[in-house]
Amino acid sequence: MKALVSNRSIVTRFVNLVCSKSVGGQGGQVKDVPIPTISPDDILVKVKAVALNPTDFKHLDAISPPHSIIGCDYAGVVEQVGSAVKSGWKPGDRVAGAVHGGLFPNKGAFAEYLVVDSDLAWRIPDEMSDTDATTYGVSAVTAMLTLNVRHGLPFVQGDDVALGDEAIFIYAGATSAGLFHIQLAKAAGYRVVTTASPRSFDLVKAYGASAVFNYKSATVAADVIKAYPKISKAVDCFSEGKSTSVCAEVLRNNGGTVITLLPNGKSSVPGVAYDMVVAYTVFGRPFQWLPPVGPKFETRPADREALVRFYKVLPTITHVLKPIPTVKEKEGFEGIFDGLNKLRAGAVAGGKLVVAFPA
Repeated sequence: MKALVSNRSIVTRFVNLVCSKSVGGQGGQVKDVPIPTISPDDILVKVKAVALNPTDFKHLDAISPPHSIIGCDYAGVVEQVGSAVKSGWKPGDRVAGAVHGGLFPNKGAFAEYLVVDSDLAWRIPDEMSDTDATTYGVSAVTAMLTLNVRHGLPFVQGDDVALGDEAIFIYAGATSAGLFHIQLAKAAGYRVVTTASPRSFDLVKAYGASAVFNYKSATVAADVIKAYPKISKAVDCFSEGKSTSVCAEVLRNNGGTVITLLPNGKSSVPGVAYDMVVAYTVFGRPFQWLPPVGPKFETRPADREALVRFYKVLPTITHVLKPIPTVKEKEGFEGIFDGLNKLRAGAVAGGKLVVAFPA
């Protein structure tokens, strides 16, 4: 099969990491590699479409060791089912989800075939397109992990839940992760207070935000506190620049925890703590970035159990947790490279970049 495989040296990766740049070419190439062999508990998926995330180019630029297949979010068709699979999968079933792409030579979504843990995938409803299904990958999984596991919000079951009095602050609501956080929090009965640029105010409200504030305002934290003085939970879906400190200020009155998606040190606001989430912990395996010197991440069985639960119920709650807007790139690997370059340049707006594979 053909796959997008990383090829950067450790020196180039380290330079890119330290300088936050991309030097030394595009960092990967499309190669012919063996179709991966499945274990008894796996399914083999023929990939039909993928979605792109910033983590994909970050892996290409700095994290991925050579010969790793890139890509996390996918939609496709079951090609083969392992002998011990009890999840009811059969060849021809439509399937989607996320994998830990960018770290292994036999697992990554930017490939013609993909090995998936049979219980870490979800069944695409008949009425949903492959491109829409790809959006329920890393962004949706991160929202589930931060809200249901770390912040302890109730899991969504699809029932109508009336909004309560408690509010949660979601920074960067118009991002892919932000839109899923908004929907999940609202479905759990929380009033969602978020930030966005004025051009995205209508978008975040359409996805369930109760209130939205301009993130560029110098008084954004004070404005939120004035309107919602009792907030004690926050998620920073941007996690760069001043975003995390704004979240901490919003929680100043009550204390609480800000969940971040990138490292942000320690909070300077008394009673406010930072807790970083890495979505890859949902796959149930320990891993390390830039070994032997990079950070290690231990196995978190509860995170994996949460993903199993989430993907099992997801086909029944897509009327509550809607797919987010998509922007289609060219088909195939050319579209993937073009899309990753746009993400590197910060030139993506209006939706999740998705790429279909030729039939």
